Amino acid sequence: MTSITKIFIMLIGCLCTQSAYSQTVEEVKKSSAYYWGEGVGKTTALADKDALSMLIGSISVNVESNFSTHIEQDTKDKKTNFKEYVNNLVQTHSNATIKNTEILSWGEEPNVHVFRFVKKAEVGKIFAERERKIKEFVTEALAADAKYQVADALRYYYWALMLLQSLPNAESVTMTIADKAQKLDVFLPKQINETIGNLDFEVNDKQPDENLTQYMLGITYKKQPIVNCDYSFFDGRNWSSVTGAKDGRGMAELVGDAKLHKDIRLKIEYAFENEWKVDNEVNDVLNKVEPIIFKKSYANVSLTKPSVGVGRAQPMQNAVVSTNAATTHVAQGIAGQARNDDNNYLSLLERVEKAIRTQNYESVRDCFTAEGYDIFTKLVQYGRAVILSKPTYSFVKFEDGILARSLPMRFSFSNNRRAFVEDVVFNILPSEGKIRSLSFALSANTCNDIMKYQQWDEYSRLAIINFIENYKTAYALKRLDYIESIFSDNALIIVGKTVKNHVDTDNAKYTLPANQTRLTQYTKGQYMKQLSTVFKSNEYVNLKFTDTSVKKAGAGGEIYGIQLKQDYFSTTYGDTGYLFLMVDLNKAEEPTIHIRTWQPEKDPDFGLYDISNF
Repeated sequence: MTSITKIFIMLIGCLCTQSAYSQTVEEVKKSSAYYWGEGVGKTTALADKDALSMLIGSISVNVESNFSTHIEQDTKDKKTNFKEYVNNLVQTHSNATIKNTEILSWGEEPNVHVFRFVKKAEVGKIFAERERKIKEFVTEALAADAKYQVADALRYYYWALMLLQSLPNAESVTMTIADKAQKLDVFLPKQINETIGNLDFEVNDKQPDENLTQYMLGITYKKQPIVNCDYSFFDGRNWSSVTGAKDGRGMAELVGDAKLHKDIRLKIEYAFENEWKVDNEVNDVLNKVEPIIFKKSYANVSLTKPSVGVGRAQPMQNAVVSTNAATTHVAQGIAGQARNDDNNYLSLLERVEKAIRTQNYESVRDCFTAEGYDIFTKLVQYGRAVILSKPTYSFVKFEDGILARSLPMRFSFSNNRRAFVEDVVFNILPSEGKIRSLSFALSANTCNDIMKYQQWDEYSRLAIINFIENYKTAYALKRLDYIESIFSDNALIIVGKTVKNHVDTDNAKYTLPANQTRLTQYTKGQYMKQLSTVFKSNEYVNLKFTDTSVKKAGAGGEIYGIQLKQDYFSTTYGDTGYLFLMVDLNKAEEPTIHIRTWQPEKDPDFGLYDISNF
């Protein structure tokens, strides 16, 4: 066959294909059963973008009458008219639109044609995906609410409410909650106001510092210490960065003479604008809908009265959880808490506290081992470090050391509007009388989740807590060397919904079933390289863990599968997802991670990865 003949056959094929496409396109255009859009561009991506935009425009024109009258009210006296606003909202469904539409394309660059179409009867599926997500958020919020995780509850309530605005049938969306059908457009605003109204604040202590006074706050929700709650405070000149309170404790700073301070002005965080990018869908919608303002989010905490509630003023009893709320549960049943050496440890820790308050870190170098001092300097450089209150330590014997739990601290960052409250745990080496390591404690709830496993002895449960706290702290302090040391050389490291095993050597032994063998995975070297880049490009990294579940492997001794809901915060990025770690704790001082997976959400087919998958 000559080259001319081949070219002729290819041309005939192209013409026939285009003719077939044209026939289908014309049939769709003539039919009243479809929405469609077409685009022409230099590349397929550009052509598809135009086709999708045209298709969404066609859908929005036909569904705009279904959008509730409050959307018209939102656009009244605004630069954006009603039609444009509805079109913007429908565009936020583009991902769902792509999944539910058919596509035809023909031509070659730079003249590519793309045609998208969907049956009008199928358009409901596009909006159904958004409704499913809204209800997932409500479920997450209710679960967080029940655990006194106020920040998480408000975040999901508000995001669900805002996503609801992007549905044409927003006023008719219902959900069964506590065996009662609830209209979400009524339930969600009411729930946000009630959640804020059930918060109470009390000033427990104050610490003057030059032209600044630090006020220590006790924070409860429904009369129980909050697990988390985000807020900002007015310092007398400006609103502060968002502060994440933890385990019933928070703080505020006011400038000027403390004698002139009458109250502390607070604003409870509910929109979590800095976290919108965690979810592309949330980010897209919340940047396009008109915000809903909750005026009850503002509160005055009196400095002359004993307590204040955001929704009501009422005296509180034991408003502040002990600085060792987590320790109470960690230490139960573990021998060796009361020893004659405790006073020596207290003297050691008091020196460290003084050094932190005066920022004279070099003065306590002799209180640490070489590695301990290195970790200490990283910790006090982790943002602006402030001690929240005078601690009451508990001492727990673990391995050949003593864990002193814990020193409450707040860390803020000059270039970012974010602050964190952390409890610092000291690992003391009795043989030298020095601190060899420090870590950020888990929340009381997370410790409770682990300590409830009564089938394992206290040592094993404490080993799990100690491991997770060191893991969390290593990311915060950017201890790449430590993180590298705890990952097995052939660790299975996954990011995504499905997994394939990385078989690097004959010793690799952890695999998933064949039907779960897709998507992203890293070798240890690739993961460490990526992590190094993340650490270098961010002023801070912070991990928060909730909803902990632990299972022990059937063989191999102290091997555990640890499942955690993880909130990841950094200067440039944040996300929420589910972390799974399979870790060997047979040598608790030398943990080895064999498997690490991360999922942005529960898989609809099998849920979350756990030890049974491997």
